[in-house]
Amino acid sequence: MKNKVLGIFVVGILLLTGFASIPSQAGPALQPLTSPDPQIVDMIQQVNESQLYYYITHLTAFGPHVTGTENCMKVSQYIYDEFQTMGLDVEFHEWTFDGFTDRNVVATLPGTDLSSNATFVFCAHHDTVDVSPGADDDGSGVAAVLAIAKILSQYSFPYTIRFITFSGEEQGLYGSHMYVRDADQRGDNIVAVISPDMIGCANTSEEGQLLNFWYAEYSIWIGDFVRTVSMIYRNQIDMIAMTAPLKACTSDFQSFAKYGFDAIFPIIFGEDYFAHTANDTIDRINFTYLTKATKFLLAVIAELASTPIELQVMITTPYEGFFYFNNNPLFPLVFKGYHLLQLERITAFYKILGLRGTTVILGTANLNVDVIPLLNDIKYVCLCIDGGPRYVQPGGSTHYQWAIPGPYIPIGRHSVEIYVGDSSGNVASDAINVIIY
Repeated sequence: MKNKVLGIFVVGILLLTGFASIPSQAGPALQPLTSPDPQIVDMIQQVNESQLYYYITHLTAFGPHVTGTENCMKVSQYIYDEFQTMGLDVEFHEWTFDGFTDRNVVATLPGTDLSSNATFVFCAHHDTVDVSPGADDDGSGVAAVLAIAKILSQYSFPYTIRFITFSGEEQGLYGSHMYVRDADQRGDNIVAVISPDMIGCANTSEEGQLLNFWYAEYSIWIGDFVRTVSMIYRNQIDMIAMTAPLKACTSDFQSFAKYGFDAIFPIIFGEDYFAHTANDTIDRINFTYLTKATKFLLAVIAELASTPIELQVMITTPYEGFFYFNNNPLFPLVFKGYHLLQLERITAFYKILGLRGTTVILGTANLNVDVIPLLNDIKYVCLCIDGGPRYVQPGGSTHYQWAIPGPYIPIGRHSVEIYVGDSSGNVASDAINVIIY
């Protein structure tokens, strides 16, 4: 009962403060890209329309597949079976949240660098609204995930790639929220997330040359990376990246962003006028456009999983989205009720979405930070509050700890950011949202 009352108090404070997202940060430091990788060029050339048509045909054949229904279970089983035929390690991630029970599908291509636990996630959602077979929303994204997984499964990469399809997206990102919450508590080192949703529609020839990449507010580095891939592989993909920050959106990349993982959201440049209707059918898909978009996404995820990470910093605790009392994580903060949303309550919806992943500290908590890789010559570590430096110390270690609130972090709501720099000039950062009382 005490936990319940305390939780209600915390939610009230959060809603009143209107807590904002983490500000921009550097992310990890990756080795610069300079020229196309011949092996990745070969992978891109294997993407074809017939494979994408095959997947969307099978996905839409189930009809509408709403989270928690038999049809949604059948779709997830179909995806599971397809991953299994590729020889990938595959499992269901079962979840229950706000009256819904369903499962995500997770397939893993392990990295060959056994000294690294870095993971890249490529994901989409396989559920639909109740009237739609979901050809574009998000059969197109799931088809891209399956097609790319089929090709990449024939190769090896230094870093692990996870191919995931989520249920519960249409109810309020439920499946991805539960997966990310579990991943954060496990301490998964998710370096970047690529989460396409609706990539199968282009209404004009101009739109057919463009793909939007909306990145989480603090994931600028992924937008830069995508633009570089766009230039390097222009001859293979014939598509331009349009990148921009996005603070509020109801798509699965936001679940990762709210828990501090860098994420980007590829989506069509124009409008899909048939999304969320009974007319979101396979005949509406522009397969030429979807094929180019899939080639583009393959180049991005293959380069991410191949490009050496020269420096990375991770805040390991406090856990994102937990309530702490005197350095003890008492319970996760849960925000439900998305499926009850009415159109006129959209402002409240985004405010609730913004609270997911927020960490609340009553008393104290230890901020623990790890630097990866371990062999780097770390020159400095800088602790910043809301974008301003508060404390700088020399490097020389791979683990750092500060007390929250302590002398450097005052009471209130803040973004706490950690920057590290090495002797080669690389800079990496991580951040966490906290409210301290």
